[in-house]
Amino acid sequence: MDTNIPAFIERDPDVIMAESKARLEELLEREIHPAQFEQLLLNIVVFAEVRILNRFNAGMAQMLYQFSTAPVLDYIAGLVAVERLPASSAGCTVRFTLVEGHGTVLIPEGTRVSSSDGVAIFRTTEDVIVEPDTLTVDVQAQADTPGEAGNGYLPGTISVILDPLAFVSTVANLDTTGGGSDVETDEQLRERIRLAPSQYSSAGSRASYEFYAKSANALITDVSVTSPVPGTVLIVPLTELDETPQQVLDDIYAACSAENVRPLTDTVLVAAPQRIDYSMVVNVVLYEDTAADTERKAITESLQQFADEKRARLGLDIIRSHIAQRCRTSAVYDVEVLSPVSNIVIEDTQFPYCTGIMVNVIGFNRG
Repeated sequence: MDTNIPAFIERDPDVIMAESKARLEELLEREIHPAQFEQLLLNIVVFAEVRILNRFNAGMAQMLYQFSTAPVLDYIAGLVAVERLPASSAGCTVRFTLVEGHGTVLIPEGTRVSSSDGVAIFRTTEDVIVEPDTLTVDVQAQADTPGEAGNGYLPGTISVILDPLAFVSTVANLDTTGGGSDVETDEQLRERIRLAPSQYSSAGSRASYEFYAKSANALITDVSVTSPVPGTVLIVPLTELDETPQQVLDDIYAACSAENVRPLTDTVLVAAPQRIDYSMVVNVVLYEDTAADTERKAITESLQQFADEKRARLGLDIIRSHIAQRCRTSAVYDVEVLSPVSNIVIEDTQFPYCTGIMVNVIGFNRG
């Protein structure tokens, strides 16, 4: 969110006080001194006026999507035919195992299975008929409760049958649950409002594909749209998760390959981004009489913020001089960057991932 909120009307207390005092002195035909009763009344009046003006400016800022928040932001989004993405449910593939010698078995849609810790409950999404002599069957399942809480259950941990079925002995998820997202944040909604005019394009512009891709799932934080060969569109999403859930890729493909979105000549491909690992190791020399532990902690926090900023977008390079710059607090005399050993160029389909940060205090200098 842009913090440079414009001032729609003057609200400087000193300016308002000076104007009000000058006007009152003109009416009274005498000077007002700080301890006089009139000055105390001016203080109250000016305070009330400044408070009203601050509220007015804040209310006007809510009319601009760059500064507004829910629920006003949702009304602004409606003006460009955009709605806040609701929370979505995590999904996975579960395998039911049946006992030998069973007849035809129906596993109805909505059959409930849960995680071994009893926290997450999943329901099957379709009716499945199991023929005799078939001992296993795979079914798609989605979490009962939408949100990111259903993500991250490893294979084999969705293993409790809550709705017992004849001849069904066990159940287990085959893949890690994923694709669940919380309600879209204000920042994500603002970005889609900015891209909204592109949705009216029928020419397959990059911004148009970005809009539809970001509208597919609230887990998506960034999108790369490229054309590796003519007639082919490659869409690569970024999420806060280390591995992009297959459900996110499926959601993007469904949204961007729809007949009313994709130009007839485009072939849409969706792929997970490539993670580029790196670490940051720096040697620092501090000025004398500096607390080494305090400065080491401050530099480490600064480098972690740098890593988080780079992780949040696709295609952001890791530059050694930028790392050194983040280390230069008022107590740092000199910095040497040991890792990475060279600048790392990140492609549009890649994202940098910091695996570790080490700050070594190797000496002190009088300066």
